[in-house]
Amino acid sequence: MYEVGYEWLNHSITPLDGHKVDQNPRVMVGGPDCKHPYSASILNISAMSFGSLSKNAILALNGGAKLGNFAHNTGEGGLSSYHLEPGGDIIWQIGTGYFGCRNRQGGFNAEKFAERAGNPSVKMIELKLSQGAKPGHGGILPAKKVTPEIAEIRHVEIGKDVISPPYHTVFKTPVEMMQFIGKLRELSGGKPIGFKLCVGSKAQFLAICKAMVKTGILADFITVDGGEGGTGAAPLEFSNYVGMPLRDALAFVHDALNGFSLRRHIRIIASGKVSTGFEIIKNIALGADMCNCARRHDACAGLYTGPGVHYKYMSYRSCYAR
Repeated sequence: MYEVGYEWLNHSITPLDGHKVDQNPRVMVGGPDCKHPYSASILNISAMSFGSLSKNAILALNGGAKLGNFAHNTGEGGLSSYHLEPGGDIIWQIGTGYFGCRNRQGGFNAEKFAERAGNPSVKMIELKLSQGAKPGHGGILPAKKVTPEIAEIRHVEIGKDVISPPYHTVFKTPVEMMQFIGKLRELSGGKPIGFKLCVGSKAQFLAICKAMVKTGILADFITVDGGEGGTGAAPLEFSNYVGMPLRDALAFVHDALNGFSLRRHIRIIASGKVSTGFEIIKNIALGADMCNCARRHDACAGLYTGPGVHYKYMSYRSCYAR
């Protein structure tokens, strides 16, 4: 308790009556150009892709989201039938590989995107710029893991390495990025569109803010992924030493949006080792509106059970049926 950096919450000598406090707080996501705003839980499931997780894991996670009335982020690996089967709310993440909405050359396909984005279970779309575990690195799915099922979901060729570039090919500048976000909003029928990033250069984030002001096209939400975020596939140097930690990044993004008079229109989602109620409150105090969590949801689904990892839908069900 007396170590440097110890954190705590200050209590009140006049606490509220717990029976009169809203036990299910929600956050409305959707700016002035959004036609279908989404009432989100303050805690949701972080991005984890089908391919890195099994079909049973995806079924368990989305089943838990359905039972708990919160959202499940697909990760950049595409939107599969396993995400949709349980009926939980979906945040569809679009990464640099444009999986599930790509053409044969690996670029963005508007028709495929519109078809998938129109699904009623898809409540929001998240454009992934980078992630805290390996910002600026990209990724690869080895050919031996590209099964016919994964190839169909991601719209890639069977038995070939699948590359996620470290950058987007559809846009190169902040202005072009905001124009693309505007296009995604139009193609989705007006659903909330946001982006996810791990903050690196502050000047680059400020350039995105300037682009929003210049174009008049705003993101509905920004997911701030801390440099401490986890993954199963990242070089040690990237996972531990690249990217701004969540605490500093949240405060910076919140202040930057306020400085450009954008904060009231844009929701901030905190992502990165959010595993306790205290951490949710801390992140909200630092500027977040809501949080994403992976580890705790994984554990509840039975994903971390020792060397012989297995997945149990019922374990997830029991957690959220209490």
